[in-house]
Amino acid sequence: MPKKIKFESFKSRFLVEASKCRFTPQGHRLAWPDFLRGLFFLYDKGNVLLSWQEPMPNRMLFEPSGARFYVRGDSDATVQRQVKDGLQASEDPIRISNEAYFNGLVLSLAERAGFSLSKDGVASRLELERTFHDAWAESEDVEQIDVRGSNEVCTAPEMRYIVKRLGDLKGKRMLDVGCGLGEASVYFAMLGAEVTSSDLSQGMLDATSHLAKTNGVAVRQHLASAEDMGLAPADKFDVIYAGNLLHHVDIDATLSRIRPHLADNGVLVTWDPLAYNPAINVYRSMATEVRTPDEHPLRWSDIRLFSQHFGHVETRYFWLFTLIIFVVMALAQRRDPNKERFWKVILKEGPRWAWLYRPLEAMDRLILSVLPPLRLLCWNVVVIARK
Repeated sequence: MPKKIKFESFKSRFLVEASKCRFTPQGHRLAWPDFLRGLFFLYDKGNVLLSWQEPMPNRMLFEPSGARFYVRGDSDATVQRQVKDGLQASEDPIRISNEAYFNGLVLSLAERAGFSLSKDGVASRLELERTFHDAWAESEDVEQIDVRGSNEVCTAPEMRYIVKRLGDLKGKRMLDVGCGLGEASVYFAMLGAEVTSSDLSQGMLDATSHLAKTNGVAVRQHLASAEDMGLAPADKFDVIYAGNLLHHVDIDATLSRIRPHLADNGVLVTWDPLAYNPAINVYRSMATEVRTPDEHPLRWSDIRLFSQHFGHVETRYFWLFTLIIFVVMALAQRRDPNKERFWKVILKEGPRWAWLYRPLEAMDRLILSVLPPLRLLCWNVVVIARK
């Protein structure tokens, strides 16, 4: 596609999606529609540079590789012509993909420019997350999941560390926020915990219940988003677990919702990806089909938010040189990150990679003990917090 057409298509679709959103100014009085009218778009060496003067001069650079266009651009006329062939405009796959992609870009722009989501904006983002995870749940055969194996394999260092720190879970009241397919919920139930599995996706909750039944345990379902837990004030838990969740949500809001539901001696345990490793960021730019567009890996400022909500906070970092395994998958084995979720594959294939993973893990421990600042280049961080 000619550069001019792609640039104009990107600009047009970006503004269409941005105009659907509702944002509230923070610390200034510029209305969102007025802000959009002041945006300047520039095609810069294959990327799109957005700049603005109000409320404060700033700019952002976007790589348009995540957008998918027709040969003549992503135009309304192109979509309407497909109606004649029996395809409704609302069902068009390219249009649907672009709506999700550009919605994520708009959210990033709004945050940078000093706008916060209105109630309608939050609903839009949550709906995108719900749709994505419902589709993911539908595509999985949970009966093929080896719950114990995927949580105890050598390539699951986060969970092995978490279980060791939590100790005996028998009889403990536990809340799994953003439970996904339920591998963690069911594993904790197998260890004796009384588990409530929470997710905004009913598809994921159903998958979790099916997985629990398959493994001879039971979990309680709770349909809710992390930013609005919908729990009764009296609902308290000894352990609240949020695995691979916070980079999907408003972290500050989620922590404020979670804290009241911790028992007096309760503990919050989370783990999420970090934003700084260049190799992982290349992977993220490639794996657009298996990620939601508004994901935001944690930065140091996000980790510091825990100290604003909890009195005692500990961190542990994982996957530095061990990331070489993913380089081997991508370059030597030529595996497509849009067809396989590498972070899931590494759990299934853990025993096969043990010969390489174990010495690299030992190297990680040594290097991070000698050079702690390198911890921010790790893939994942575990946070353990108490009131």
